[in-house]
Amino acid sequence: MKGAPPKDRWERLQAEYQKAVQTSHPNPERHGCPGADALQDLAARSARHEDIEGHEHWMHVIQCGPCYQEYLDMRAASRMG
Repeated sequence: MKGAPPKDRWERLQAEYQKAVQTSHPNPERHGCPGADALQDLAARSARHEDIEGHEHWMHVIQCGPCYQEYLDMRAASRMG
């Protein structure tokens, strides 16, 4: 990883964080999840490079494996479309 381009290092870091969230916070019953509309809003805002760190649902998303995965999928789709 030392000589890897910054984009590759960033993608690897993202993948490691995603795995850590899913392992540490599986939340199979989906307790406290904000729902698809809230996740879509966060994903769209993030795709537009808006700051979402202060958003009311963001702390849940980064500590909930299922929500984080949905958010990432929605953000990727927003960036593509």
